[in-house]
Amino acid sequence: MQKVEQLNLLSKVGLLIIILLLSGCAKNAPSLPKDYSSVDSKNKLSKDDFTSKLLQLDCQEIKVQLEQLDKINETNISKIKSTRVKDQTIGYISTVLFPPLWFAIDNHTDEKSKIDEVYKQKDNLFKLQAYKKCKI
Repeated sequence: MQKVEQLNLLSKVGLLIIILLLSGCAKNAPSLPKDYSSVDSKNKLSKDDFTSKLLQLDCQEIKVQLEQLDKINETNISKIKSTRVKDQTIGYISTVLFPPLWFAIDNHTDEKSKIDEVYKQKDNLFKLQAYKKCKI
């Protein structure tokens, strides 16, 4: 009888650990931008979709800005990757031995918000490329 109780306790603890691991890293995906380029698209691009500053860019300048945004993203992603092993180790240890260690994990909130902002800027530049019919 005592072994059955221990087994139930172990399975509950194991289930709790799995739930914590799965939910700890979850982040909602950003919403998709409007569809402007598919065959069935009901949305058409116009000058009103862009700022006057963006409309002044030519195709080459758009390409240069996209490359710069890629470099910014690479920098932010490398910052996140640089602490991944440390953060995962802390996560595993805190789950098993000392749960308050969860607070020592760096969530990289600033880098993630910068990455999200860069993706929004890139979406605008991709739309501008389509509007200006730039060769990709």
